[in-house]
Amino acid sequence: MTLQNQPAYIIKMRAKPGNGDKLFELATIGMEKSGASDRFIILREDDDPDVLWNVEVFRSIEAKESYETSALADELRDEIIDLLAEPPMRIPVHPYSALPLDPA
Repeated sequence: MTLQNQPAYIIKMRAKPGNGDKLFELATIGMEKSGASDRFIILREDDDPDVLWNVEVFRSIEAKESYETSALADELRDEIIDLLAEPPMRIPVHPYSALPLDPA
C-alpha cells in the first residue's frame, strides 16, 4: 500500500467552553473503535483546552468510506456536533511522507 492511496484528514474542532474533555473522549473513542485508521494523533492546544486537532490517516479509501457511513460515525457525529461551539474545519489531505517510529 502506498501513502497516496491512504486518504487523510486534518480536523480542527472547538468545544463549547468546559466541554473539551468530553470532546476529546468522544474523538478518541471513535478513532479506537472504528479500526479504519492506519494512524492518528489527537492534539490539544496548550492555550485553549477546548480546541482539538486531529490528524487521521485511513488504511484505504474503502476503509474511510466504510467508517463514514457506519452507525458508529453517525452516533459519534451527533454527540460531537452537540459539543461544538462552531462548525469543525476538515481538510482532506494525503500523506506525503511517513517514517516508522524506532521502538528503541
